[in-house]
Formats: sequence, structure tokens, C-alpha cells
Amino acid sequence: MKVLVTGASGQLSSATVNHLKAYGHHVYGIDVIPLATTHELIDIKDKPSVEKITAGFDAIIHTAALHGKHYELNYPREAFIDTNITGTLNLLNACIKNKVNKFLYISTTSIYGSALIDAEKAVWVDELLIEKPRDIYDITKQTTEQLCKDFFYKEGLQASVYRVGRFLPESDNLKINHRLYRGLDERDGAEALRLGLDVWFNDFEVFNISSGSPFGKGDLYELKHSPVDVILQYFPQARDIYQHKKWIFPQSIDRVYVCDKATRMLNYQPKYTFEYLLQQ
Repeated sequence: MKVLVTGASGQLSSATVNHLKAYGHHVYGIDVIPLATTHELIDIKDKPSVEKITAGFDAIIHTAALHGKHYELNYPREAFIDTNITGTLNLLNACIKNKVNKFLYISTTSIYGSALIDAEKAVWVDELLIEKPRDIYDITKQTTEQLCKDFFYKEGLQASVYRVGRFLPESDNLKINHRLYRGLDERDGAEALRLGLDVWFNDFEVFNISSGSPFGKGDLYELKHSPVDVILQYFPQARDIYQHKKWIFPQSIDRVYVCDKATRMLNYQPKYTFEYLLQQ
């Protein structure tokens, strides 16, 4: 399959370019920042350039965006709208014009916003949780998800959405803690997207993509108030490993990202999980 990856210099997208190539796909990366996985510097806000570059592709994986870090840097709302909404619309229109069949849109679990807050218990975050955006970043991601849905049903474009978990640079201790309930290794993210390329959807679908979690709904109250006890129920070996490495367990877990839908529909099986990191 011939696949165009936008934002190809990013952490997830560069891993995706290399992963798809390893599976025999013909991959071409675009971004505004140079990197080995980016073959051409193109801004998705440039409509003529987008229309030209997308011709001849079977699928687009769209990761390019302004992110939460740009919000913290006080980028204006107009910048988020121009890149995240207008840029995505340029790509969607180009898909129709150039007969690109599939469009995989990378969204974010941040879109759930204030729905992730519960003073009594951890929040069970599956795709049925109603998103409650908190800022312009979340708002633009919610809007572009709806654009993808509109193009699926009105234009026949095989658009699907992948709300990815946290994969920011962080210490080993914080990384392994996050893998328990909200983290994602970019290699698992790349595999989820590879799997998504091979599925033909009858309806518009949205997927949570993270490293998964061992926890169940019955654990939610205790996770909020005494997570160590719950963690050690599932991973009794973790106590000695944490002590040896001088790591600290999370004092409270506020959410649990659930990837059951991706497992069921895409056969997504994350590899780089909490248990994997424990064994390293």
C-alpha cells in the first residue's frame, strides 16, 4: 500500500514511517521540520501543495498538528484552528479529489478533558466516555474528529480516528507508572495504525490507543486512594523491582484508558506495557 504520513518528523509518526516500511508498505513522509523520515517539507495549511502531494496514495495517516505543548507556549487560538482544523480539512478534501481511499486521523485522549476528573474514583476511559474539551487544543481535535465522521458518511471516505495516550519524554519511573493506566509506546501506536490500514469499516470508528491496563472497573475506587495495593495484586513482583531501582509507585491513579475496542476490531495487542518494562 502507498501511504502518506503527515507530521512525519514527530515521535509517533517517525516510528510509524519506519514500521510500515518494515512491513513492505511504500511510505512517504511530509512535515515542516526536517528529519530522516520526512521526504518533503510541506505545510498542510498550503492547500495547493496538499492537493498535489496526495495524488496517487492509497491511504493517509494524519499526525501533523499543534499539540498541548503549543497551548502551554501560548500559541494563539487562530494557529490551532489554521493547522488542526483547516489543515485537516485540506487533507480530507484532497482525499476526495485524488481518490485516496483511507484516512487515519491521530487524535488524543486529551479530548476527554474534564470528563477525566472524578474526586471519588478513577475514571474508566473507553470510547463511550463523553468528551468534555478544556482548551483550544481539545476543541480543535474534537472538531476534526467530527470532520472525519462527516467525510465518512457523506463522501464515502474510509476515515477512522485513533485517540492516542501519553508518550512524552519522561523519566523511567514516570514512564513505567504511566504505562499502568495511560501511557503509550510509540512502537505500539505505530502497530495500531498498521492494523488500521488493513480494516474496512462499515461505520465510522474511534479507538483509544494506549498500552492498555490490567485494571477492572472494580478497582477504580481503590486506584484513586490506594493504588499500590491494587498494583501489587496484579504484579506482586513489582515491589522488589521498584525498591531495587529506587522507583516510587503512583500515589493516586485518576484514570484507566481502555483499549478493548481496538483489541476486538483491530486485533491490537500492545507489547511495550508495564509488565514489559518491569522485565527490562
